Amino acid sequence: MLDTQTIKKRFLALNRDRVARIRDTLRTRQRDVLEVLPLLFHINHPELPGFISAATPVGVSDYSPGRRALEVVQKMAREMDYRPRALPRFDILSLFLMGSSGTIAYSTKSDFDIWLCHNPDLSAVQLAELQEKAAALEKWAGTFDLEVHFFLMNCEHFRAGKVVELSDESSGSAQYHLLLDEFYRTGVLLAGRYPVWWLVPAQEEADYDRYVRQLRARGEVGDNETVDFGGLPRAPAEEFFGAALWQLYKSIDSPYKAALKLMLTEVYAAEYPQVELLSLRFKRALHEGETDLTRLDPYIML
Repeated sequence: MLDTQTIKKRFLALNRDRVARIRDTLRTRQRDVLEVLPLLFHINHPELPGFISAATPVGVSDYSPGRRALEVVQKMAREMDYRPRALPRFDILSLFLMGSSGTIAYSTKSDFDIWLCHNPDLSAVQLAELQEKAAALEKWAGTFDLEVHFFLMNCEHFRAGKVVELSDESSGSAQYHLLLDEFYRTGVLLAGRYPVWWLVPAQEEADYDRYVRQLRARGEVGDNETVDFGGLPRAPAEEFFGAALWQLYKSIDSPYKAALKLMLTEVYAAEYPQVELLSLRFKRALHEGETDLTRLDPYIML
């Protein structure tokens, strides 16, 4: 069995390649928007897009802006002098792109669905301000012909089965396990903590929680290093019908993509109860040494 650090490096390398592929599909100004989004959630400044108040939740865990991001914000707020500083806490744990971004299914008409994973103990007032900031940044990105949708995600609520209400623009099914299956195979980390799910071998999925506890007990995973949406030991049959209805609805705007996902649901249902989820096939391939970006493309696998 591979050591934890080797697995982590493989996933992060693949993630970098996916981010690079996404950037290659965008125009220069659109690339700048994508580059600067994490920084706009990392700081509050009245001259920057999305500013609501100085009290808006701020700080992206384990994030340092790159040179290009700093150049872009400097043009927006010439009086701002960004200096890295230690925050007492980070309100934003991670930012993930989810869906067709960086895959063969992406087109110039595709939108960007971004999971904004926040600290679970934010108050209702703080969440409202964070949602307001996200909405303002959606409008700002739209001025560059970039359709962006943010979804505020609480990992603890998600693991408890409280699935966020996804809009009709969002990707995937609103069913818990199938949504998580899509997130794990298509999610691209923009900034922040990576999913601890990456480190759990596919054959250990049934004992996911125990395996994660052991990783933490051995000190192989830091307390502030990962986010945890939970494991995928099974795919409940009761989700298949709801997922099929969702894809029929989605087919109005995206008939070909919906048809593919509808057939995937049919395959999952036919395999039940021994369902091999695509996310687990993806993880197994990477753990076994597959690194080819095309072979690991979520829509080629689909």
